[in-house]
Amino acid sequence: MSSAVLLYSLVEFYRRVFRGYAPLEAAENTGGLRATVDRLVWYGLLQYKVLRHRFPGIMHASIFYGILVLFIATIIRALDYYIGGWLLQPPFFYVYKLANNMAGILVIVGVTMAAYRRWRGLTPGLPRDPGYYLVLALLAAIVVTGFVVEGMVVALYRYGEGFESPLYDPVGYLVYLALEGVDRDILVEAYRGLWLLHLAMAQLGIALIPFTNLWHIPAVLANIAFARPGPAVASLRTYEDLDERIEQDKPIGVVKLSDTTWKQRLDFEACTSCMRCTNSCPAAESGKVLDPRGVVYGLRLKLREGDWESEVLDPENPGDGSKAGVNPEAIWSCLTCGACVNECPVLIHHVDIILDVRRGMMSTGSEHVPEQVLNVLQNLQYNGNPLGQSPLDKEEWFQELGEKLGDEVIAREGEEYEVLYWAGCVTGYDPRIRPVGESILRLLRKAGVKAAIMPYTGCTGEPALRMGEEALFVELMIQFLEELSKYKFKKLVVNCPHCLTTIKHDYRRYKRYLEKREDAKHLTEVLDRLEVEHHSVTLARLVREGKLKAAADDGKPVTYHDPCYLGRWNGVYSEPREVLRRGAGLRIREMPRNMEKSFCCGGGGGQLFYEVKRGRRVSRIRAEEASQTLGGEGVVAVACPFCNTMFRAEAEEFGFEVKDIAEILDKEGSGG
Repeated sequence: MSSAVLLYSLVEFYRRVFRGYAPLEAAENTGGLRATVDRLVWYGLLQYKVLRHRFPGIMHASIFYGILVLFIATIIRALDYYIGGWLLQPPFFYVYKLANNMAGILVIVGVTMAAYRRWRGLTPGLPRDPGYYLVLALLAAIVVTGFVVEGMVVALYRYGEGFESPLYDPVGYLVYLALEGVDRDILVEAYRGLWLLHLAMAQLGIALIPFTNLWHIPAVLANIAFARPGPAVASLRTYEDLDERIEQDKPIGVVKLSDTTWKQRLDFEACTSCMRCTNSCPAAESGKVLDPRGVVYGLRLKLREGDWESEVLDPENPGDGSKAGVNPEAIWSCLTCGACVNECPVLIHHVDIILDVRRGMMSTGSEHVPEQVLNVLQNLQYNGNPLGQSPLDKEEWFQELGEKLGDEVIAREGEEYEVLYWAGCVTGYDPRIRPVGESILRLLRKAGVKAAIMPYTGCTGEPALRMGEEALFVELMIQFLEELSKYKFKKLVVNCPHCLTTIKHDYRRYKRYLEKREDAKHLTEVLDRLEVEHHSVTLARLVREGKLKAAADDGKPVTYHDPCYLGRWNGVYSEPREVLRRGAGLRIREMPRNMEKSFCCGGGGGQLFYEVKRGRRVSRIRAEEASQTLGGEGVVAVACPFCNTMFRAEAEEFGFEVKDIAEILDKEGSGG
């Protein structure tokens, strides 16, 4: 009966997840069998991401490995019975018994840790539903009754003869000692009753899997097996049928549950409510409505209810996952920093889900789109940049660069360059950030690199993409690639991690879309030969090659802030530090949250250009952390114009300076 319940639930699970999809469609985009096996071993069997957090990691590993060994032992026991009993013989029998003992102890230790963790609230926000405690109690009861039953077997088998050895069966030995003087007939009856109880609880545990948090076992394995291939940043949903959707007036993104992909639904099912995503979320910490776990869980409730055709948005939704649907303010509070994706042990992509809901709002003209967002998109459409600046402002900067560094610093069509430098919108239009671009060009030329700046006043389309305006993003992408195609260069260097991510990953996601457009398919050749890297990587390499000499330390304490889009999304951590340490001769004071655990500056997800006015400023939280690390005055080193802007907004109050790593390395440009 329990197996029938589980099987029925698995069938329903399959129907929910793959509704509207062909049976083999899911398997086409998982990276192949080898990648699937690697993920199952790395994230499933070895618990790589689970063990990142010590206490809950040890807790979960104890329960997981303990139950896994007991499950294997049960199979061996059944196999031994059906083949005549020759398998479980010494010395293998001793190993078998000891493994059973150790596994059972592991489960009890893990269950105790889990109960204590929830009772004491060691993990903030962890659900304390009585059902969780009942499941833990059931697991413990199954193991304890199993121990007693096995001890009774030993007591009956060795009745009156003494225990053979406690070394391979320590728990059985303790049970044996307790039952040594009990009448054999009583032992037999007690054994039968307890064995039936043990079996009934085990069957109950199987039957309860679909209705408790134990459901994460099959759901997580499926999510890991069918995980999006490649780096997480390159795994956002792509609309290759974008033009057809626009022509047929179909929504782009998620408006109703039926608009979700099979992989997004699998994400909903796999959530274990471990709270790692929410507890790492800058928006949540700052007091915004956003709860990444709540977004996933709210959509899961909608999925379980089978509510396929009503809107997923609900302004009255508390956003904590207690009610089906999602709060639109929560969706716009997301910084797309990737902390949730980085932390999730079961490979859920919260940012993909959130951006797809944004797309849905944009494509349907939802009233829940903030007015500031619409203004930014209007600026992009009419002025070619999210700041609303006149393109003439950037052209004037290009002229100034020519006067300062020589006319050859402005790229010319037909000329060949080793490096073509793209400054981006914030660097090109904000006078406070422009010195970063000047320093980069000056350093490249100092190192003997033939480099020039790309004199384009438009945008890569990154803000439109993060705000959910997919059609505008695609058009800006085409315009940028058309402009890029005019120049001959070996490498495109950018100082904006947001531009880096868009050009390096998002553009390539749309290669097949470009191939289908007659007016744009020639741009795929540009993508194929395009090599793009962040200026920190370029400068670090030049420092290693000895082309940029170390400068003298000016004595000011320095801390480095890892940009989300450079670090978590692109894996660049060591190069900026190498520029500061080896290139500029500085000692870095690391903030408590650094590298992959870095805390967002508050400018991601388009929020450099609009503000969710609830709770504290995320930039202030990070600035406080930087100030405490510096111990007063000092320098916050950055490698992103967004971070540069956000920290500058807080710098005066906290008394620190904000400098890009290029400015620090470029003593000439910084006046050092």
